[in-house]
Amino acid sequence: MSHLAFVFGSRSCMVAGYGWREYTGEVPEDAIVGGKDSNGTGIYIGQAYVRNMGLVVVQITPGVREVFAPIHGVEKIDKYIKILCGLQQNVYWMSSDPSNIHSDLIDKEAVVGGHEDDWGYTSIGRINYQGDINIGKINTFSIEEAYLFFINNGTEQEVTTSYEILMYDDKV
Repeated sequence: MSHLAFVFGSRSCMVAGYGWREYTGEVPEDAIVGGKDSNGTGIYIGQAYVRNMGLVVVQITPGVREVFAPIHGVEKIDKYIKILCGLQQNVYWMSSDPSNIHSDLIDKEAVVGGHEDDWGYTSIGRINYQGDINIGKINTFSIEEAYLFFINNGTEQEVTTSYEILMYDDKV
């Protein structure tokens, strides 16, 4: 009798040309840049596990090990953080707003940013707010209120107007 065993031990999960890797404070070479802050420093897209709430899109600042998750206020997270990696040329930002986001996504693929327990999947969004690019989560699971939530100066901000959503296209 022969036995076959599979061992799974990966520090990343790549799906459709992009994926999430453990974030240790150092930015991997293939991390996807989410934008630049007012100083011209690259900011990155993260995902943090918040107990009993889900996987939440967060903004990563290079060299900083902790992040702040916009979920029912502000959650400070310093472990279970991942960073989005893949081919930069296969992602792009598309402008939209809460009223049109679902029709804008027809025949397109948004990058899945995470999920909220008991609600559904969230997308990755960004906005230029007070001169800085800010990364956050879009509640695309909500038909009526697909708002962008992000952290600014330690408080959760809610965007009910226009924002950008991260899209994937391997033909770009």
